[in-house]
Amino acid sequence: MIQSVERALSLLGRIADHPEEKYSLTELTEFLGIDKSSVFRLLSTLIKHNLVRQEEGKKGYQLGFGIYSLAAALRDQLKLTELASPVLKRLAYSTEENAHLAVRSGTRAVFIDRERATKTIAANTNIGDSEDLHCTAVGKCLACEFSRTELEQLFDGTTLTRYTDRTICDLALLAEELAVVRERGYALDREENESNVVCLAAPVYNFERIVEASIGISGPRDRIEGQLEAFATEVLASGRRLSALMGGAKVKPSVTIPSS
Repeated sequence: MIQSVERALSLLGRIADHPEEKYSLTELTEFLGIDKSSVFRLLSTLIKHNLVRQEEGKKGYQLGFGIYSLAAALRDQLKLTELASPVLKRLAYSTEENAHLAVRSGTRAVFIDRERATKTIAANTNIGDSEDLHCTAVGKCLACEFSRTELEQLFDGTTLTRYTDRTICDLALLAEELAVVRERGYALDREENESNVVCLAAPVYNFERIVEASIGISGPRDRIEGQLEAFATEVLASGRRLSALMGGAKVKPSVTIPSS
């Protein structure tokens, strides 16, 4: 190991853990536990390579925009489905339910990968299938960061189709539901899209803190409802794992199960 490289990477990690903060030289010196002049030289080197920055006239340090170039280069090398495959397999294995990955296309959620359940009776989704955003767990996750104005623009001229008596067909109610998804960290579809089918999903964030995809499970109502808390924990963990692989935000680890 090269000690100076390790220290520089530790500084980057510290700054990246709290990107909204502006760390002072003193704070970063205390973090590394070495002399201030050495920390200053490390930061100066990182600034030279645009990995750390200082706003003009201010002393705080933040991540530099060169991080974007590195992240974009890595993103070009990787396919989302390749990253997601082991996470999907783990989710399907731990829940014994169908696990799937979806991305947004307009007002639809398109399934781009899936892992079959071990159960004989399962709620099937196939690669290439699509479902409405407003009434599915994966769809709600894909739209969960949209503001009310953005929702109105997205669904402008579109009627929210009612599939069951539980389907949300009002934009105001949908906006409230999405706020709950953001707070809770995962979405639920309790027979909103199909009778007797319950789905859970979590958003997947990329390095820009944007929802890139959603990952979830689906199955018969009685089976899912009977293990809802355990399944929500697994789905949250899967969203967190895949988000971490994408360099994105971490979802909240707490699980709150709403009443039916």
